[in-house]
Amino acid sequence: MTDWALIVFATSEAAIPLAALRDALLAEGAPANLGVDIAGEATDEQLSDPDWEAALLRWLEPEVHEVALIERLNAAEDEIEPLIETHRRKIAESSDVAGRMIVADYLARTKAVYTVQILPALIAEDGHDAWGALDELLRVLARAADGLIYVEAEGYCDADGELLLAEADELNTVDVEDLD
Repeated sequence: MTDWALIVFATSEAAIPLAALRDALLAEGAPANLGVDIAGEATDEQLSDPDWEAALLRWLEPEVHEVALIERLNAAEDEIEPLIETHRRKIAESSDVAGRMIVADYLARTKAVYTVQILPALIAEDGHDAWGALDELLRVLARAADGLIYVEAEGYCDADGELLLAEADELNTVDVEDLD
């Protein structure tokens, strides 16, 4: 299974229609749309269909370019247990007992997983406006699915973006300058 930098572990098995994500983009004033095909914007029917597997987040300015691929993996249809097990091992390294218990509870109740693959156009530009829109999309998914957000190199956050458990490497790293 691929390692994803952004994941929402959903405890609700009800799929979130793409229309909810589109509405979040509109509310943010983001010049973006969602597509389910190689080119073009998703139709109203596709946006309303809760049974989607993948969607491309396309940024429309200054020219159309794809910034992220969002995929939905359902426990009933997809093999998500290896991904959950990988994250169980990640959190086991943490010394934050309370945070580890909260995250472990979410992982145990996970029924679906939303993964986000960041595409080259977004990676190439740290200040790209799509980063803010992507942040909001993750929060919308987490709120709607009673989920937990994982951000690589940061850790696990609730639907409001509040850090629940820092990435284990950050917890166990000691800066040599701090020892002086």
